[in-house]
Amino acid sequence: MTKTIDKEFVRQRDDELITQGLKLHQRPFHVAMAWMKANGISGDVFDKAMWDPLMAIYHTLYPVGDFSMPAMLKGGVALRDQMYPVRIAIGYGSVSVDLIDCIEIPHDELELIFEQYPEQGWRAVYGVADLWDFAYGVSDLEHGTGDAPQLLANARSSLAATARILAGDIDIDAAVQTICLTAELALKGALAARGWTEAQYRKLSHHLVKLADALIGEVSTAHDDRLRGAIAHFPDYVGTRYASHGMTRIELMVLAMRAQFVAAEALRRVSDRDLASKLEADPNNLPRPVLWC
Repeated sequence: MTKTIDKEFVRQRDDELITQGLKLHQRPFHVAMAWMKANGISGDVFDKAMWDPLMAIYHTLYPVGDFSMPAMLKGGVALRDQMYPVRIAIGYGSVSVDLIDCIEIPHDELELIFEQYPEQGWRAVYGVADLWDFAYGVSDLEHGTGDAPQLLANARSSLAATARILAGDIDIDAAVQTICLTAELALKGALAARGWTEAQYRKLSHHLVKLADALIGEVSTAHDDRLRGAIAHFPDYVGTRYASHGMTRIELMVLAMRAQFVAAEALRRVSDRDLASKLEADPNNLPRPVLWC
């Protein structure tokens, strides 16, 4: 008979795994393996006789813990003056994507949006497509050489942080920094993916327009003017570190959506991801609404 796993053993091993940087959803498996090794147990690590008691202990240690596989990206889309979470799931092989289902919003509220504010609804749908292209584009390039993987990972972190900040009710002004960093790091990451060195892209400093022009010079597409239009309306975020940017909540929401477009557009130029263009090419869909009004 398999010895029942001990709660103190689980707690101690869990603490060790925390210090090693393993995420919550990863740790039960490693604890189970350690328990089997310590007790000379062989067989299926997911055997219910061991796995179920282990997970019962974990649920007492983390009553509200999420043990599911994490999303590839947790971002957001703006509707009116609210930020709604968007979960971009990890997919394998060919998958069918329902962009609306990625938005965490009550169905009746979403119906209201499309009835009363259809342009905002479609802007959100295209925003999800941008998040999808960005997330999978970053994933495609994460094992590349040079500076691109780290720059793009930092851009992804800034994008996710923006959604978390703007989902709040107070103290959202810091979103200007993460919004602008998202755009800057994505553009620099795309340039690095094209072979640019740190010395080259650092010469352009924080000048988003110059960075966008440089990327357009590397990879020109039918959306060059759209990228230029989106990037031309960013604030001086170095100056706003020390002074008020004077932006309203709704203006921050619009800026965040522009940054997501810029980041996605950068990745679309250096990867094979372009769900947004397929969405826009479908005659059943409305064209992408203007990004900067």
